[in-house]
Amino acid sequence: MVKKGYVVSESGVKVFPKYQDNITIDKDNPILKKKANFPRERYARGKVKGLSRLGSENSEDARSWNLFRSLQLQNDMQKYYGLIAVRDNLQNQLFWGLDPQTGEFDRVLKSILDEIEPPHLWKVQQTEPDVIVIGQKNIVFNENKLGKPGANIDAWNRKGLFTGKHQLYKRKALSFFRKPFIDNFEVEARRFYQLMRNYIIGEHFAKRLNKVFHLVAIASAENKSHSGLSHEEEFNKFCSYLFDSSRCHFLTWEQIEGGGCQR
Repeated sequence: MVKKGYVVSESGVKVFPKYQDNITIDKDNPILKKKANFPRERYARGKVKGLSRLGSENSEDARSWNLFRSLQLQNDMQKYYGLIAVRDNLQNQLFWGLDPQTGEFDRVLKSILDEIEPPHLWKVQQTEPDVIVIGQKNIVFNENKLGKPGANIDAWNRKGLFTGKHQLYKRKALSFFRKPFIDNFEVEARRFYQLMRNYIIGEHFAKRLNKVFHLVAIASAENKSHSGLSHEEEFNKFCSYLFDSSRCHFLTWEQIEGGGCQR
């Protein structure tokens, strides 16, 4: 990747003014432009105000695109499938719910989101799974985190308190989560908020397409959760609350790239 000029934020993070300079493949795809132009995807203050978060050296979205789009276009998805012991053939991928072939949000996913996160309640945003790998037999939701090396980061939690609308998730969780999770929902569901949402939505999405669901969490081995646990330990705790965690997998960026899946 040719390094162009960048801006260094107050926290020392390099951000490229042109996000395409942080992208290694298919950098002019329309869904990247859509992602970059979302208001919440732009920095709101400091030296990098107005720049797209896709241009950050710590952008998990850019790294996700570079990795998974490369695997897709180079017909190398078997390397990824091998890491999670899944035998399948790729049909398509969705990035943030968007199809890179059409530029449109997937209709089946949208219908499920409208059921679980009704637009009249979720006025700001709905869940956008990072990368959905659609195979002939399996659906894999990938929830990806990066963050600054050496830092303790917010991985999958929700900072804000739950409101009435989050009871919709509690009702859906009854089908998949054990009693200790349900009984302590306000605490544990906030702790594992993004994983919980992806699991519930993914199970419904896979069922609608008559496929088997898998959840993959990808994080960096170079940082930890704010809880002080490693990301893998935190993920394993989440899995302990599921009735069936046999199709949940944890990977690190370093593991994936070291296994031949290069970004």
